Formats: sequence, structure tokens, C-alpha cells
Amino acid sequence: MRLGLSARQAADCFGKQPVVAHPRSFEPAIAVLAPLLAVGSKSAGRSGEQLLGDLLKGQPSAVLLLQYRAEALQHNVDNLLQLGLSKQQVVQALPHNPTLLARPPKNLARLEAVLQQELGADRQLWVKVLHSAARAANCSEATLRQRTQTLVTEFGQAEALRMVGNAPNLLAIDGIVWRLALAVWRLCGVADPLAVVRNNPQLLMVDCLNASRLANVLALQQLLPWEPSAAQIIKHHGSYLRHSPKTLAGRLLYLEQLGLLQQLVADKRAAKREWRQTQQEPSAGKEAATEPAFISVGDVASLAPAHFAGLVQHAEAWLSEDSELDSCSPSFEEFSKGLHQLPAWQRLWSDAEAAVAELEQQLPPELMRAGVSGRRGSNGGNVGSGSD
Repeated sequence: MRLGLSARQAADCFGKQPVVAHPRSFEPAIAVLAPLLAVGSKSAGRSGEQLLGDLLKGQPSAVLLLQYRAEALQHNVDNLLQLGLSKQQVVQALPHNPTLLARPPKNLARLEAVLQQELGADRQLWVKVLHSAARAANCSEATLRQRTQTLVTEFGQAEALRMVGNAPNLLAIDGIVWRLALAVWRLCGVADPLAVVRNNPQLLMVDCLNASRLANVLALQQLLPWEPSAAQIIKHHGSYLRHSPKTLAGRLLYLEQLGLLQQLVADKRAAKREWRQTQQEPSAGKEAATEPAFISVGDVASLAPAHFAGLVQHAEAWLSEDSELDSCSPSFEEFSKGLHQLPAWQRLWSDAEAAVAELEQQLPPELMRAGVSGRRGSNGGNVGSGSD
């Protein structure tokens, strides 16, 4: 197969969509898809056929597109471009919903009409949904209407419209997912969940009943020097909870081992500004000090490995000016190899699993029953992420 798939990978594709395993030539569809991928991709040096092969390896269900006639496929592509998506945006959406190109224009028009009727949305928002939350295009009209109406009932039309504009994936998940999130926040002591949502609607898609997310909450509570409450973590650091606990909780435990927890701050700019102000105060015989190597929660959660390692080295070097510090500290990669064997990690997971069980006991039974199917059905994004 000139798309670069092995026999096993090709068999996996046909296993996902056995309907396409017939003698009809795939060449007409490839003739449409390959040029689109070549123009819309940022992967230099790879042909359209190779990029199509990459798509099939990552999303075997995309093989469904190969059974389409070239005219029908091109018609669907042209419709997306006429709606306002660029070729790059179409290509970016395919890994999340490869069947977007299989959606007839009339179906997409009906879904757009639902958003206009229920939210007062314009074409620009519909384009954003197709680009950023392409799975919403797979909804039936009834499902999309139910999801939008649930948002409007809870938040009002104007706020629901703004939220979908900032977090289009809210239309790609069952409403029970974010209703559970709000309920969990309240149990965690968040006094005004709606204020949190207004600032960051993306948080509604974080599955707070997942042990991975609660492990991150507990790690932040236990290891940040200012000992924030669960409510404060959700409000100020909630966007980091979706990160792998191996990264967020693991890096916090790593900093604890290195004696660097004291360098953690909630807001690095504010911490630097406050430090500079203290340096301006007159002090007889005081030598100019080197600016501290602060580490923010965002640094811990989001920095690429090389940048995080550099920040740790900088913090160690700064501390070593005033104290004895082991210059042969292990890298985080070395540390993480034994992460699961650390008693602190094992306690963290045990506590997180216990916290999940406790929250489930406190939630209304009807919400929990609805949530079981809703969380399973919303298979994607941040919802239901595993412990990785």
C-alpha cells in the first residue's frame, strides 16, 4: 500500500470499517485527500500520500473516506472551505474527527441552524466549532439542541454563547459531564462555581471524578508552600489538573527531593515584582542580590522537559550561592523511572482513589447514575483521561 501502511495497520483500518474492504479503487479519494493534506499540513518534506498514511495510522476510522467518490468528497471539502475554514484548519480537525469530510453540507447546515436558534450564534462561531470541536459535527440535530439548551438553562443564552465561543468542545460532550464538574466543585468548597466557569469554561471538561485529576489536586495541596485549599486550586490552577500526574505530581515530588519547593510561587511576575521592591529598600552595607530563581505552578505543569530541566538547574545554582547543595542531582527523567515505587507517590494515589470514592458517595444518586453513561459517552478531550 503506497500510503506507507504495513499489512497489520491496513488490516486494523479495515477491521474498524469493514464496509470499505471491497475491490473498489481508493485512487479517486486519494486524489482528493492527498493534495488537501499536502497543502494544509505543516509537515515539510512529506508527500500527501504519506500524510494520509499518517492519518490512517493515528485514526484507522479515517479509512471510511477512501470509499467516497472523488466528486462527493471534493464537494464536502469545498463546502467546508466556503463556510470559512482554511485548508489548514480542515487538516487540523481531521485527527480529532476524520469523518468530518464525510458530513454532507445539508447536515452541517442543519446543525449550524440549531446553534443559531438556540444560542444566537453566527457563522464565525460555527466555523470555530468545526475547527476546534469537530466531533460536534457528528451529533444529531436533537443531541446538539439538547446540549445547547442545557447550557442556556444553566447559564443563560448570552453566557452560554460566550462559553461555547471560548470552549467549543462543550458541544462535543454530554451536559452531564460539566454538571458533575460543577457539583464536585461545590463539594470541594468552591463558593461561586459560575464565576470560575466565566473565567475559564474549559475547566468544565476536566473529569474531577478521575483519580488522576484528584492526585494532582492533592499534590498541589500538600506540596505547594502556601498550602492552598482544593477550592483555591480549582479556581487558580484548575487548568493544570488535566495534565498527566506523572508530570504535575511527579515534578512536584522531584522538586521536594531536590529541596526546591521553597522556590515555588503562584505568580512568577508578582513574586519578582515584590522581590525587586524589597531590594529597593535602603539597607546599610547590603550587597546587590541575585534575583531568585522562582518556579511557577505553570512551569511545573507545562514546560517542555528541556526547559524544565534548565529551570531546575538555575534554581539549584541560585540556592547553592547560600547553601550546600548536591550538584549531582538526578534528572527528572531518571527520577521518574522509580516514581511508582516511591512511598509518597503510592500514598498520593491511595488518597486520590479514596477521595474519588468519598465524592461519589456525596453526589446526588441521580446525578451519579446519569454521569456513568455520560462520562463514558464523552470519549475524548480531557474527559475521562487516564492516569498515564
